[in-house]
Amino acid sequence: MASCYISTGYTLDCRTSSTGGLKQLWILGGQNNAITGYTVTNSQVSAIGGTGTWFNFELPKQAASLTENLGVNTTSQSVTFQPELVLNLPKLDTNLRDVVVDLVSQNEIYALVEDNNNRYWLVFLDNGGIVSASSLQSGQAYTDLNGASALTISGGEPTSIREVAVSTTIGAVFTAGGFTFQS
Repeated sequence: MASCYISTGYTLDCRTSSTGGLKQLWILGGQNNAITGYTVTNSQVSAIGGTGTWFNFELPKQAASLTENLGVNTTSQSVTFQPELVLNLPKLDTNLRDVVVDLVSQNEIYALVEDNNNRYWLVFLDNGGIVSASSLQSGQAYTDLNGASALTISGGEPTSIREVAVSTTIGAVFTAGGFTFQS
């Protein structure tokens, strides 16, 4: 029987070290894109290999979030991790429409996000995610969002999201593994 036990506790940090929201998003794209492997050291991804380009998406302040829910089936004793990215992207135009259509057509989306605490997280690392909801809207009032609203990328994974260990730059972590990285 497997040994399942708690191996560490949790200590609270300063209240100023936990700011919500996302700063940036990168999505793996290009022809024949693939993650061929990764190394986990101290629960963080320390190396990743594959092909393709990680395309950068600039995110407006307070307009994007990452959530990971837990799916538990007590009968089968199985657990899945269900990450979800929700994005609001301004400026409804042909470029944004084309980006949304391209994302919707993908069968496997691999994502990297930088949160507002300067931490990088790999999302949909094993199975990839898909766009599960979105709407393009013009807004009604002058201050309403004109763009893509609640563009949701969701998935189901065997393991939780992984933080990326960054010793130099985030780009160096990915280009060392064979990827092209758009800053």
